[in-house]
Amino acid sequence: MKRFFAKKVITALLFTLILFTFSFLNWKVAYPDLKVSALSYWTDNEQNKWEQLSTLIANVSNTMSDKVFEKYTYIETYGYIQELLGKNEINNFEVIKATDGTLHYTYFTSGANDVSKLVERMKRLNQAASEVGSKVIYVMTPDKYITGVTKFERGMPYNYANETADNFLEELADEEIDTIDFRDLMKEDDQYKPESFYKTDHHWKIETAFWAFTKFVDVLEEKYGFEFPNEELYANLDNYNQITYKDSYIGSMGRKEGKLYSKVEDFTFIYPKFDTNFYFYAQSGSQEIKTEGRFEKSVTFTSLLSGDGDVYDATNDKYFTYMDGNPAFAEVNNFNEPNGAKVLFIKDSLMVPVASFFSLGCSKVYMIDPRYYYGNIEKVISDYKFDYIFVSYTPQNLTEEFFPFYESNLPGRWWMHDCPFIDWNGVL
Repeated sequence: MKRFFAKKVITALLFTLILFTFSFLNWKVAYPDLKVSALSYWTDNEQNKWEQLSTLIANVSNTMSDKVFEKYTYIETYGYIQELLGKNEINNFEVIKATDGTLHYTYFTSGANDVSKLVERMKRLNQAASEVGSKVIYVMTPDKYITGVTKFERGMPYNYANETADNFLEELADEEIDTIDFRDLMKEDDQYKPESFYKTDHHWKIETAFWAFTKFVDVLEEKYGFEFPNEELYANLDNYNQITYKDSYIGSMGRKEGKLYSKVEDFTFIYPKFDTNFYFYAQSGSQEIKTEGRFEKSVTFTSLLSGDGDVYDATNDKYFTYMDGNPAFAEVNNFNEPNGAKVLFIKDSLMVPVASFFSLGCSKVYMIDPRYYYGNIEKVISDYKFDYIFVSYTPQNLTEEFFPFYESNLPGRWWMHDCPFIDWNGVL
């Protein structure tokens, strides 16, 4: 009996020791971020500490969940076990592995989403833009799930994103709003295939994005009379450098289960050989970025290609090399084409590299990501009088979160902070 209780005591002591050891190690990893949150709370919000307490608690909770000792060792171990077991889903079906090994975001649903509210908001946007002389075009970027090509194992969920996109484009056509569907354009040029996308990410490859840029220019010129200067120079891949970083990239889906499950991929960086001259400004919250010079020194952020950062860290995602990823808004000034078009992209991340290349033929390109932009989009459209306004989301992003504009026939959201755009003359 004594031996029995001795074993229990030793087991309990070992368990307690392990628990406290890992707690200490986790605390050591998380402490720097926790210190920043605490100092910010006590120094910046002295007048409303009770109101900010919930924010502090949320920040502490997020930090403790994210800053875990050897976090990615656990993820790699988990992913490897899933691979050994032949599992084709991760995180309760958040990520699915198709039969060809590509990863896909998905969820359970019974059919296509209703898009009537989104169409109504696009209708109001189109009307408001036309009143100030701006041409509105909706640009549908592709979903990674290719109908008739991508196959899931039996029992895996399907999100009906492509069906939602089809309904959305059909209703836009009924409202006489112009659209460009990259899914159709990719099929025409034999580009709509799994190889056009990263296996571990939902984005198309940079090589595909460059093709999309050239096709985008062709369609705009042919259907809408868009004048893209020096097309023979800007739209010819032979006039660009291509650097491929072997086995250096793992996308957002791959980071959820590790390299042993999803494998790393190559990443190709494309930038002009010819002379370029830009000024780039971006803002997200209180953070501002200002750069100028050649394309690769201003519009792109090549520090992400160095390999110095943690491949698992989302802030080191090589796809964000172009325009620093998804700032709330950005402005690109092209000094080599002062007479080019002035355009606005209201977009998600798939359009970022396309817009980067497209900026070569424009005088100014503005970018708004509605997930992070808290200014008044209606006021921007009214005041800046763009030549073209491109609204562009992938099928999975056809949700109200991405259409926070013209929610009614009333004037714009006057109570919201107007984030500034910067002109080269320095006037906000």
